[in-house]
Amino acid sequence: MRPILTAAAALALSPAIALAQMTTQPTTQSPAQAQAQGQPMPKLVIGAPGSCQMTVDNDPRPCSSGLVYVQHRDGSILLSVQSGRGVTIGFQADRDSQPRPEDYHLGLTRMHTSIDGRSMAKQVRGSCDISMSTDGQTWHRATCTATDLSGSVTRLSFTGNGQPVSAARPDAAGTPAAPPGGAAMPKG
Repeated sequence: MRPILTAAAALALSPAIALAQMTTQPTTQSPAQAQAQGQPMPKLVIGAPGSCQMTVDNDPRPCSSGLVYVQHRDGSILLSVQSGRGVTIGFQADRDSQPRPEDYHLGLTRMHTSIDGRSMAKQVRGSCDISMSTDGQTWHRATCTATDLSGSVTRLSFTGNGQPVSAARPDAAGTPAAPPGGAAMPKG
């Protein structure tokens, strides 16, 4: 139910792919190393240009990038942003819905933090909502709210810059993702 977007991978997607494959154990593998060890590459990686703001318990945190969307083969999704040099924050969802072509909703289950290649994850409840053009080519806004088991609340607000997204299918030998006339993307 996710929109398929055109690709010309203008963003550096390697860090997003590495984050997309992270587990609760530390990792410093490149995507090629992970694939060589039998870990599947993500099904789809999308980079949405823009800016972000983030808070943890209403205290501002650095947020210095656009938004990266990663769809895994198992159907899970990871939305991530950079939170300063060497720090990536990812919001993981195991369920999604798209009630209208321009509205996309994710139900969050985990939040990942990667610092200089070492990562950890924690359970959360919450959601992310993405507003985009009807054809999925331009992402306007995204808001995420994640509450962990201790009650700490992380909020992310992304604003697109009006430029089209970049997309790639890493498991298809770098083949760009092609839009099927703005149709919905098949589940996992």
